[in-house]
Parts: sequence; structure tokens; C-alpha cells
Amino acid sequence: MNVPLASNRLIPLLLVSAPVFASEELYLSEQDFFTDIPEITSATRLTQKLTDSPASISIIDRDMITGSGARNIPDLLRLVPGFQSAHVSVNKFATTYHGVSDNFPRRMEVMVDGRSVYVPMLGTVDWTSLGLNMDDIARIEVVRGSNVPTQGANAFMGSINIITREPAAQSGGYVTAGVGSLDSQAVTASHSDSLANWNYRISGGHEQNDHDDIYHDRLRRNYLSVSGSYTPSLTETLRFQAGIDRGMTNVGQADDLDYEYVRRKHESNYQYLRYQNLYSNTGTLQISAFHNYLNLETPLTSLSDLTTLLADELGYTPEDAFVRHFQALNRTRDDVEHGKTHTYDAEIQLTEQLDQVSLVAGLGYRMEEAVSDVLFQAGEEQEERWRGFANVNWAWHPEWQFNSGVMYEHSSENADAFSYRHALIHHPSQQSSIRLGYSLSERLPSLQERFGNNAIYAPPIPGLTDQVTLFDQVTGSNPDLQPERNRTYEIGYYRNLARQSASLDVRIFREEMESMVDSYFTLAEEDSLLGPDRIIIKENQYSWTNEGAEVSFKQQLTPEFWYLINYAYINTRNDPWVNNKKLNGSKVSFGDSLTAEHTASLMLNWRPKPDLNLSAMYYYMDTMNWLEGGIRDSYERTDLRAAHSWQLDSQRDLEVALTVQNAFGPSYAEFYEYNLFDRRYWLQLSLRHH
Repeated sequence: MNVPLASNRLIPLLLVSAPVFASEELYLSEQDFFTDIPEITSATRLTQKLTDSPASISIIDRDMITGSGARNIPDLLRLVPGFQSAHVSVNKFATTYHGVSDNFPRRMEVMVDGRSVYVPMLGTVDWTSLGLNMDDIARIEVVRGSNVPTQGANAFMGSINIITREPAAQSGGYVTAGVGSLDSQAVTASHSDSLANWNYRISGGHEQNDHDDIYHDRLRRNYLSVSGSYTPSLTETLRFQAGIDRGMTNVGQADDLDYEYVRRKHESNYQYLRYQNLYSNTGTLQISAFHNYLNLETPLTSLSDLTTLLADELGYTPEDAFVRHFQALNRTRDDVEHGKTHTYDAEIQLTEQLDQVSLVAGLGYRMEEAVSDVLFQAGEEQEERWRGFANVNWAWHPEWQFNSGVMYEHSSENADAFSYRHALIHHPSQQSSIRLGYSLSERLPSLQERFGNNAIYAPPIPGLTDQVTLFDQVTGSNPDLQPERNRTYEIGYYRNLARQSASLDVRIFREEMESMVDSYFTLAEEDSLLGPDRIIIKENQYSWTNEGAEVSFKQQLTPEFWYLINYAYINTRNDPWVNNKKLNGSKVSFGDSLTAEHTASLMLNWRPKPDLNLSAMYYYMDTMNWLEGGIRDSYERTDLRAAHSWQLDSQRDLEVALTVQNAFGPSYAEFYEYNLFDRRYWLQLSLRHH
């Protein structure tokens, strides 16, 4: 596949810099060794510099979040090598690492301050109900590669930890108001303060848009959150968070021009507590607990629409009494995103820092519940999971260290998963590291994969049946699903270029996916009126291999200008999948496009004056076959942002920012054929007080 010229420029840029990398060690001064290398916690739960991490980490910092002009987190993840993000519709998003995904990506753990926001009922993340202000995010740590030994089964391909600003580090607040394309409007506000040993932040917002050109997609949502900390002593801290998000959006499939999107209401809330105690000079105790709740509501199919559907299947128009009885039996809805789900989680963790060894270990418990008259017709489904984890880092020599992490998970469904990761890290200098890594990760199936079932029943049909009869068996549960497996081999290189104010991150990998879960057609145990008597279940039928490389280079060229370059090459190989759609061992072949072979991004940020900030972002994604959306052609997109600020007085400043997405066009299709992303504008006014 051809990569556009702008993407081809990435490699020469890095090659030109190669002599700088080779000779830098000769000229480092003592001061250079004190240049900050970012510290992270998401890879192992230990506080580590990037040079000590056993995995590749991308950090989306506050400057990147602001400068990108992104209005949602999946758009921000376009700035991470190896990620593919898409607007499934105007207000629904899918983001995946190394492709092979549908509109419900399920192999990535997403957390907010360590709290999982994974929705067990859908087996994915619902980005529109997080109750989170983009302005409250301090940074996002993205682990590129399996992180199950640290974060559990959901982190099968990687993990995303959205870290919000500490209320204790803030004082004051902001109010923002914005308008833009698609009749978009948004208002957000936040206030932070302290009271004795308490620090708190209250944030909220309203967001809405009205339609696209084809499907009249809409969004309305209001959200409110509170977070804070209490420090009764120098060694104890209690952090708390709570929030609520209510609203509606339209959901549907943009692969048919006659398709009508469906109104979906949502209500979510969460509560999160985390207690930390520095019980010694070297040890920390942490106890955390959280609860997530999400309620999704889609309307029942109208009697007129249901009459039309039944007439198509029966060959005649049924009487109204029959249609009403049919609706009462099945609670037929216009979309499957309907139901309630709870997640309860508790965890205890101990961290010890010895002379050459750092150790973290702990135990956790999670219970997931889901009820839906569409997705789980057998009734409420529930699963309990216990987990034990440990990670040790041994720096036995100034130039060498070894990291090993393990995670054991036990499910109440008599299933177990054992995952581990080992990494040998060599430090040619204090500013660089070379990493050899191997991991085996297992992912326990989600509630939706294991227990999802849907059958349609018919009232008595004159001349055919005299009792309630199975009309059509659509999906069935499979309690015997086994864990998925991911074997990963990787070489990593990280270099902090102190004199050039730059950093280089390279990852070369091979990922072997086995026993992967997807849809499989099999013979139904009970005959139905419609036939053919087949049913869709989930099976461990599939496998594929990813091989490739990722490069990320960031440089602060001058005090006023910095840039970021990302590139990923991914070669996905898979045999045809035996999905048995025609009950004859039939196969489906995806060719080479299950993953975008080439992806690239470029971000430029320039502050020519203290009160003026200009940025430009370029994104490229190669052809990709989304499992639900189909094959989408490659595209290029350029976003531009300009912001001007005024210092009103010593405590207040005002900013006006204009963002243009896909500034140079043309419109392109994302995920679905008719889901077009055109040129879009966003104008925002921000007032901040300190």
C-alpha cells in the first residue's frame, strides 16, 4: 500500500537525526543528566522513569491536549502510534490498538485515575457517559502492548489511564463556552479550593449537537463531578471522586441511507475512594474501592413498524391484537444498547522500595452485573472475579535491571487466567534504555460474550400453531468460552536527548493471538418458525499475528516551538476465519486490512508571542477493514488551531480559540460507508481565575 508523501517524510527526518543520537553521549554535561525524564505508574503500578519501564508508554500531556483542539479522548489517541480511532457516528467512537476491531472494541482497558470505566454489558467503553471535563485532565498514560499483568484481563492489548489534575495543586477555576459545526454547543465550568486539610474540585458541563447531513444524529448531555483529597497527617491521604452524567444520543449504523437512527438515553454515576498510608520510609499501603453504574434506554419498536416487519416475515399483515401480543412477549426494541449494569471493585495494594528491589503486590475483587431484555433475555447475569498481582523490579547493576509482573484471575464461572511479563532492560547511559520483553496474557471473556442471548417468540398463529412458539433464535450464550491468549515478543528503545530537548521511543514487536473470541454460526437446539435453524454464539475459533514497528519522536526545538512525530507499521496475518455462516464450514477472508498497515501523526505547536498559540495536526490512516463497519479507504486529515489570550488582571485571563478539523478536506468515510467526516469548526471562549 502507498503511504502519502507527508508520511514518507517521517523516516528521513529520523535518519537525519541519527548522528545526533550517536554522538550525544560525548557532549553531555553534568547538568544534562538532571533533565527530566517523565515518570509514569501505569506500566507496573510502580513509579518509574520511562527509561525503566518494561513497556512502551505514550504520554499525552496537558500541552498536547490543549493544542490538539480535540473534543473527545478517542480523537486524542490519534496522537499515539499504533492506535486507530474512528467516529462510528457523530457521537459514538471506537478506538483500538493494532486493529482487528468492531464498533465495540473490547480488548483495551480504559481507566480514569485508576478506576476502570469498562462497561461489562457492552464489553467496551461508552465515551459519551464518562462525566469528565477535558480541561480537568492532567495527562493520559497509554501503555502500548499488553498490560494484563498490571491491570487485568481488559488490558489485553494495552491500557489507557486518564489522570485528572490534583485538586490540591489547583486554586480557582474556569468557565468555557463554545459553538461549532453540526449545531454544536457546550458550556463547562470548574472550581477548586481548599478547606483546612480538605482540597476539592467541582466540575460540570452541558453539551449538545443536532444533526449530520444524512442521519440527523443528535446529542444532549449534562454532567457533574466532584473530586478531592483529605490529608489528616503527613503520611495519610484519602482521595474521593463521584460524578453523574445524564443525556441522550442517537445510535445506529451508517451503512444504509434508509436507516433511521435510534434515540438512546443514558444515565451513569460513579463513586471512588482511595486511601494511601506511608507506613514506613520504604513502604506504602493503598486501599481502593469504586462503583460504576450505567443505565441505557432505547425505545420499544412502534406497533406500526413492528406490523411492517412481521408482514415481511409472515407474508401477510397480522392483526393488531397479534402485534401487541408479539410486542408483549419480546419487548422488541429499535436498538440493542438497552439495559442496566453495575461494577463493584475493591483492592488492597502494598508497595516496598528496598535497596535494589522495588516490589508491588496486592489482591482485588470485582463483581459485574448486567440486566437487559435485549442482550440478556435469560435474566440478570452476574460474574465475580478475584485477582492477585505482583510486580518486581530488580536493578542489580547501574546498567542493568530486570522486571517481572504476574496476574492471576479467577472467575465465578470456573474459569482462570494467568498472565505474566518479563523484561530485561539495559541502560547504555542514564538517558537511554534498550528493552527485551516477553509476555503471555490471557483475557477472560466478558459478560456480553459469555452470556449474551436473544430469542424471538410468536403468539399462536392461526393455521400454524396454537401456542407460543419460538419465532427466531438470534444469539445464544456460551458459558464454556475459554480465555483469549496473546504472546508478545518485543524490543524497545527509549532515548532522552537532553541537549536537543528531545526524546525518541521505538518499539519492534510480534504479537501472536490465539483462541480469540468472535461470532460463530451453529445449529440451534430448538427449531424455529423462520429458519434456517441456526444461531450466533461466541467461540474461541480465531487467531492472527501482528508484526511491526512504532516510532515516536518529540522535540522542543525552541522555547516557543515543539513538534511530535508518530509512525506505526503493522502487518497483520490471519488465515480465513471459519465462521460457519451457512452451516457448511464456510469461511470469511479479510485479506491484509484487518489492521491499518500504516498510520502516522504529526503535531506542531508554536507560541510566537506569550498571548498567541498556534498548532497544526496531521493524521494518516491506511485502509482498514472494521469488522462491523466494512472496508474503509485510507485518509489524510489536517486540523488547525489558533488561540489568543488576554490577561484581564492579576487573577483572571481570557482566551479565544478557533479549531478547524479536516481543514483542507476532502470529506472521508469513517467506520461506516455513509458516516462522513467533513470540515468542522469549533470556536471557544474560556475565562479562568486563579
